Amino acid sequence: MSIPKELEQVVKLRGGSVLGKKTILKSDHFPGCQNKRLSPQIDGAPNYRQADSLRVHGVAIPTIVGIQNVLKHIGAQKDGKQARVLWISLREEPVVYINGRPFVLRDVEMPFSNLEYTGINRDRVEQMEARLKEDILMEAARYGNKILVTDELPDGQMVDRWERVSCDSVKTPLEVYEELQLKGYLVDYERVPITDEKSPKEMDFDILVNKLSQADIRTEVIFNCQMGRGRTTTGMVIATLVYLNRIGASGIPRTNSIGRVSESGSNVTDNLPNSKEAIRRGEYTVIRSLIRVLEGGVEGKRQVDKVIDKCASMQNLREAIATYRNSILRQPDEMKREASLSFFMEYLERYYFLICFAVYIHSERAALHSSSSNHTSFADWMKARPELYSIIR
Repeated sequence: MSIPKELEQVVKLRGGSVLGKKTILKSDHFPGCQNKRLSPQIDGAPNYRQADSLRVHGVAIPTIVGIQNVLKHIGAQKDGKQARVLWISLREEPVVYINGRPFVLRDVEMPFSNLEYTGINRDRVEQMEARLKEDILMEAARYGNKILVTDELPDGQMVDRWERVSCDSVKTPLEVYEELQLKGYLVDYERVPITDEKSPKEMDFDILVNKLSQADIRTEVIFNCQMGRGRTTTGMVIATLVYLNRIGASGIPRTNSIGRVSESGSNVTDNLPNSKEAIRRGEYTVIRSLIRVLEGGVEGKRQVDKVIDKCASMQNLREAIATYRNSILRQPDEMKREASLSFFMEYLERYYFLICFAVYIHSERAALHSSSSNHTSFADWMKARPELYSIIR
């Protein structure tokens, strides 16, 4: 990306604790983000959708007006339907709102790639966002209350421009939602940072279970990431599995043996099923091994598949595995093939963990009662079953 000399100097001279040298503020909304097949299309909130008729929704990173439009659509206002909303951002990357639009921190050399902060927790990412806001205001003070930002054009080109800012026009996501609460919107905000294109960690599942189980059963749950695709869809699947268990519709029989692991059938030879039909059903070798050794695994997979299909209007998490598999087989370029293999493994692992989670949440129903401390976390449940790791890893 070539920046005119004087603008290049601005980026070089950056010395903030977060907005440092060679970092840019890239607009988080970009052309072509909206999936045209989704309905309704809500202004400022690309890729909004609802999982079937459930109280589970997903959206890409919205503008401030977009957040308000989604909340109005759902009726989360004191003078509306008075629907209560739990909004969960799964962004791992530091985001800041400038004049109502979201911007994300990027490396000037790799403006299209997320900066990864794998393992970062909510407190740390929100501290980074608060410092990023301070950096922006301090830098803007040097340039006549203007900050250099980068927009993406429809043809993929990057353009730099100056954005006028004030103390009131730069906000962290946390501040945005707190202000919306003061304006009468019935929204609670949570942040569960997850790395893009990766499966949530076991601890992430536990955090989500905790947040979801504390909410009233009638709460509308909204997830967002950047595009509103992988992480958001995964969040929607987890929330739906939790909801179905809360209403006693897990789809798994009630026996004491659910969740037990047997030794037979855990040997893995390959990850690629043979028939197209088996691939479509997600019957990869590791998945077949899992459901053979994990009591309740067959029903867990069936339930996960149903839920994935309910949440599939933006991306079907099971079919995405097959897409990457096909790409591995057909891609002549070695680097692209390796990238597809990496995505294939990540999506397969995500699917695997969702099945494990479905069995866990059924067998550990105490986890769904926010007042109960007498339950095993998903992280501990998995640790107690090392065989499940040996299959996938």
